[in-house]
Amino acid sequence: MARDDDDKPTKKKSSTKASPKRTAKLPGAAQIRAAAIVLGGLVSFVGLMSFVGLATSNLAVRFIGALVLVVVLPAIATERVLKRTEGKGSLALIGDVFAVVLMVLALLFVGAEAVTRPIFTHEGDHYAKDGSRVMARALYFLGGVTPTFPPDKPQATPPSSASASAGGH
Repeated sequence: MARDDDDKPTKKKSSTKASPKRTAKLPGAAQIRAAAIVLGGLVSFVGLMSFVGLATSNLAVRFIGALVLVVVLPAIATERVLKRTEGKGSLALIGDVFAVVLMVLALLFVGAEAVTRPIFTHEGDHYAKDGSRVMARALYFLGGVTPTFPPDKPQATPPSSASASAGGH
C-alpha cells in the first residue's frame, strides 16, 4: 500500500528568503574587528593605567589594574548581551562587543581632553622619570602636549675630532 506522503510534492525552502539565523558577512569584518580591539584596547589600557596612576606610582600595580579593567569591562558587557540573546551569540558577536566597548572607552579618553589631558601628562611624567621615552611620548601625544627631552648623554668630544687628532700623530 502506498503512503499518502509519497504523492504529495515536497516543499523546497525558498533560496531568496534569508534565514533569520544567517547574517551577511562583510568583507574584512574580522580585520576591522581585530583593529578595533587592538587600537581601542591599547588606548583604553593606557587611559586606565593613567587613572590607576593617580593613586599609585608603582608600575606593576598600574599595569595589572589597567589590564584587569580592560578585560573585565568588555566581559561584563558581553555577558549582558549574551543574556539578552539567550546565549545564542557567536564568537563574532563576542568580538564585536569587545571591539565596541574598547573603542568607546578609547573615544571617551581621547574626546574628554579637558579632563584627561592632566591625567595623560601625569602618566607621561611617570614614564619619563623611569626613562621610557617612547611610552612618555605616546602619553604626551594623547594628552596633547609636546615635550622636549634632554639629550641622553652629553658627548664630551665629538667623534670626528677624536679620530682626527689620533691620525695626526
